[in-house]
Amino acid sequence: MRGGRAMKIYISTDMEGVAGVVSWNEMEPPTGREWTAMQDTELNWLIQEIQNSPLNNQIEEIVICDSHARGENLRYGVINDKRISWIRGYPRPFYMMEGLDSSFNLVMFIGYHARIGSWHGVMDHSYSSSAIYNIRLNGTEVGEVEINTYFAGWHGVPVGLVSGDDILRHQLKGFLDVPYVQTKEGIGRFSAKVYHPDIVKENYSKAFKELLDKLPDLKALKPAPETVLEIDLCTTVIADAVSVIPGLKRISGRTVRYVSTNYPDVLKMILTVAMLGGRFANYK
Repeated sequence: MRGGRAMKIYISTDMEGVAGVVSWNEMEPPTGREWTAMQDTELNWLIQEIQNSPLNNQIEEIVICDSHARGENLRYGVINDKRISWIRGYPRPFYMMEGLDSSFNLVMFIGYHARIGSWHGVMDHSYSSSAIYNIRLNGTEVGEVEINTYFAGWHGVPVGLVSGDDILRHQLKGFLDVPYVQTKEGIGRFSAKVYHPDIVKENYSKAFKELLDKLPDLKALKPAPETVLEIDLCTTVIADAVSVIPGLKRISGRTVRYVSTNYPDVLKMILTVAMLGGRFANYK
């Protein structure tokens, strides 16, 4: 961290880990407005913690990347801090991590979720619930937190705080030792024990205070010099479709592989497979 110098904070937001919500059905209009409001509420709690902290005077910019679905969830202007700007809309080159570069000092993941195939994980998926069955980096199963953490690490920026359900929290043990805001306890893909908002607010406060203590020792988690990406698709027809992507090799009926020493290209390949593959999820 740049001690004593101006800081920039990057916050990537998803919806599945937001307090209270248990299904994608709830995120559709008109009830969806309730959960976007809750997401804004959680962000306000976090920003208030920043504003009330000794770190506040060092921060010159806070970028919030709206990263659920088409990135049209966060309400413009509802957070009272002129240092904040929002990244909204879709498509964009790096989706959940759009706009992040080496000028930032800290990354936070808010409202994130467990990777695809997680038992009890609320709305578990990895970048595409309709097209992708599994993702591995150098042989290890990963979800969006791991994928995006390595992207931040490529730019030399550490992740300092994550929020979501208890299943994601357990998955990150041994990978990312940072403060965690637990918003609910997963029961099934579309069921959870959800906490009262006051409890979630207290969890944000505790986690942020822990972050302040850990901040001087945070280190960026860099990807391997060469990354072998393997993606298992949900069906063979999706694999048929994405196999046209240059540089992507099909190695079995539902699995494709991509190898690169440039990690941003790995993330772009995941996004490309998700975008193209999704078009063939219900192809008959």
